[in-house]
Amino acid sequence: MEADDLKSPSFRILTYRDGQDVITETVETPEAARIRFASAVDLCRTRDDAHAHRVELWQGAQLLDTWTGKAA
Repeated sequence: MEADDLKSPSFRILTYRDGQDVITETVETPEAARIRFASAVDLCRTRDDAHAHRVELWQGAQLLDTWTGKAA
């Protein structure tokens, strides 16, 4: 099952590269949201430093957490 196939997702994890939305995931539980957020941050940390990366964790319209990796 794809994360975006959930019928009533509560949490969204958005990953940006150079200001462009590249991955959007939806999950139902706070635990899954924190795990996916941490995984997205870890993935961005391993990517090309020449690009700016940002990960956001949302619950509905509320921003719960954000991480920003600056371009070198």
